[in-house]
Order: sequence, then structure tokens, then C-alpha cells
Amino acid sequence: MNDRLKTIIVDDEALARRGLLHRLSGVPDIEVTGEARNGREALEMINESAPDLVFLDIQMPGMDGFDVLRALDEDTMPVIVFVTAFDEYAVKAFEANALDYLLKPIDDDRLSEALDRVRTFCEQKRAAGHREALLRLVGQITGKPVRSMKEVRARGVDGLRRKDRPK
Repeated sequence: MNDRLKTIIVDDEALARRGLLHRLSGVPDIEVTGEARNGREALEMINESAPDLVFLDIQMPGMDGFDVLRALDEDTMPVIVFVTAFDEYAVKAFEANALDYLLKPIDDDRLSEALDRVRTFCEQKRAAGHREALLRLVGQITGKPVRSMKEVRARGVDGLRRKDRPK
């Protein structure tokens, strides 16, 4: 299993993309798989490569970062960290469910903090996915739907008998 986070950098400024790429190249669990210059390229790239993480500039010509976010499918949306030179977008970024918000020029400690938040979020999301899969499996085995781990514990081993067990 690959534990590296597939990452896309979206910014209309080449220098900003290059700077972030340089900083991320030293982070072992980040794999930058693409760079987009605008919102349309970003959508294409996100839909094609299904990244785990997107560093997304807010203010871009044509389609801005919020337009990109609105166009993404909620169920498959990557983690979004907004990157911008304008602090007045902070509240709107969090209202749009961005995980974090970085101001340009990006401070190394602040980038590190954002990456820690991304890792924690991804671990929690992965754990929730494993829990859901386990509950579905228990439901399939027993023939009874199971909604929570608490319910599994409450039923105990005797309550988890196989549905098609021979007599």
C-alpha cells in the first residue's frame, strides 16, 4: 500500500507553484503528481488522477478556487488546502470546508502544521472507512444490519452467529 499522499498544486503563478513544489519535494509522504495553472486544468486533473490532497489558489482568472470546489463531487473530493495572498478569504475558505488555509508567502512552520492536519484528517477518514467496511461485513455474515461498533459489542459473540450456519 502506498502511504504517500497524491498531491496537486493549483496556482496561476508559476513562481508560486515552483516554490510550493520545492518545499513539498522534501516531504517524504507527499507525492506531487501534477500542477495546474487554472481552475479548468485543476478540475480535469482532479477528475483524472483522484488526488488525496490539493493545494488550491483562490484568486485565479476565469474559474477561481471556490468555483473549482463547487464543481467537485462531494463523495470523491480530495482534501483541500487553500493557498492565497489575501487573508480576507479565510472565513469563506473554512465555510467551503477547506481543511486549511495558507497565506502567501507560505511560512515553513505553517506549511508543516497544515500537513499535520491533512495527515490526521486522512487517518481519521481511513479509519472510518475501515470501520464501515467491518460493520458491512458483520452484517453480511450475520444477515442482520449492524450500525455501530457499540452494537457489535452489545450483541456479544453469541449475537454474531453466522446466518447460514448448519444445525
